[in-house]
Amino acid sequence: MASTTTCPSRVACPRRRSGRGLAELGFLYHADWMHDDQPTPIKVRRGRLVSVPYSMELNDALFVMFQRPWEGEEFFQVARDQFDRLYAEGADQGMVMCLVLHPWVIGYPHRIGALDRILEYVRGHEGVWYATAAEIAQFYLDNHYEVMMRHLARGEGAAP
Repeated sequence: MASTTTCPSRVACPRRRSGRGLAELGFLYHADWMHDDQPTPIKVRRGRLVSVPYSMELNDALFVMFQRPWEGEEFFQVARDQFDRLYAEGADQGMVMCLVLHPWVIGYPHRIGALDRILEYVRGHEGVWYATAAEIAQFYLDNHYEVMMRHLARGEGAAP
């Protein structure tokens, strides 16, 4: 279906169905798009909505589904590698490391130690904010949403 409007970014102007009604219902965010390591504003008719980063790479359920050979050490290594990269890139700007966990996966006795190791490793670094998706969305709404929406509306390239 062809669009009749011009949009500077597909992320800022998703298809109408993507965010329809969420902001009007009081939602601050959704975590359905796996597109970036930073929150992204979503253009909605009324209200404000943010896409909070979601990770398929650090999703414990995917490590055990689809016949992937997973155990705690591999999950820890992937989490550590991702954290190290985001921590380095986040020296000048905020980055989000989404760790997707399910009690029926990580909660098994032979896997829970990997989560302990991940959290211990991350906590060993200064300047890390441990936040829920709602806290990240609210911070973004309070501090960055309006500036980014104006930026995207002007059709400028790199983010401010």
